[in-house]
Amino acid sequence: MRGALKKAARERATTSWSQLRRQLGSALPALQPGDQVEVLVEVDRHTPPDEPLLASLIAVNDTSPRSRQVYQRLACRLDRDPPLNPKVARSWWQTEVLQLHQLWRHR
Repeated sequence: MRGALKKAARERATTSWSQLRRQLGSALPALQPGDQVEVLVEVDRHTPPDEPLLASLIAVNDTSPRSRQVYQRLACRLDRDPPLNPKVARSWWQTEVLQLHQLWRHR
């Protein structure tokens, strides 16, 4: 999954859980929110603190209240501090995506 997110970052794209499932096939089954958090924690566990999370590429597209909770929990688990206000949090994730695209453009 980390590889798929790196590829999306290099391509200056975002993604979704359904796109990742199509791309990865049976390697990524449908997951409950708690499982999504655990998978994304593993994906971004080694992301340096001064770099945006690869999970931002998914978070920016997920706007439901349930999804926002997934990404809020993920960010907290990884010692990030996203805003609690949904509109401000969306802007925060969008900024993370822009930074990711710049960072991975030459990697």
